[in-house]
Amino acid sequence: MRYPMIHAGVIALVTSGAALADDARQVAGFDIRVTEDGMGSARLTVDGTVLLESGVIFLDPEAQAPGGVPVLTGIAGAGGNACGAAPFVLALPEGGSPGLYGPLDSCREFTMQVQPDALVFATEALPAEPGEIWVWNPITGLTEALPEEFAADPALGWDALPTLAGAHPVEAMRLAPVLAALQGGLSGEDYTAFAERISDLGSGDLTATGYLGEACLKFTCDADWALLYLDPKTQGVYAIWHVMGDIENRIFPQDTTLWSEGAMQILREKAGP
Repeated sequence: MRYPMIHAGVIALVTSGAALADDARQVAGFDIRVTEDGMGSARLTVDGTVLLESGVIFLDPEAQAPGGVPVLTGIAGAGGNACGAAPFVLALPEGGSPGLYGPLDSCREFTMQVQPDALVFATEALPAEPGEIWVWNPITGLTEALPEEFAADPALGWDALPTLAGAHPVEAMRLAPVLAALQGGLSGEDYTAFAERISDLGSGDLTATGYLGEACLKFTCDADWALLYLDPKTQGVYAIWHVMGDIENRIFPQDTTLWSEGAMQILREKAGP
């Protein structure tokens, strides 16, 4: 994943129960505790004062000190699969009062980058939605930065097709000619519907004749799905997708006489009712 003007290493936020259910530690002279009540609720306390209650709370293993202020980062959320836990920052200034920033109001998966004076939280930019970027520093707290729009890599053309082995179809859309064909050939409504579905749960791989990727919306997978096929022989980009409530599948290009032999085979196999 790419971030604008960020030079430090990426740190993956805690995203599973690998952290201890009950966590107690001392940071910058503060007593930090995360406890669970056994009833699906967790509590974060600092020196005995409750700062956060949520379904799940996990702290990252190491403290950070952007701008010289000790902080702990972590994630919190309701738990379950409906929405992922979101990042928060617990500032622990020496000689001052602790401050809680977040959790962010988002269901997306974030990574964190540590800079000398700030923490940057970001999600991946997808065809269906831009990447979220949030920045925490000791002066302004936690603020939202300009989102990162999804874009193709101009250096990636048809010769990059072999790199798509085992790749999600979002990665296929990073090839400049692929994204240009879809954005230029689909109407705004059709592109939005296709992008939403191809950006969600899915997988892809090289085939004997090209690349095939499939994805679907998490909670309506059987009714809201998309397929992307790339034929390097003809340098053709072909898409099939379905929208809940529609009787027929949607296709691109709509004129099937423009479809290659390999694409037509995929259409016959994958685009049935």
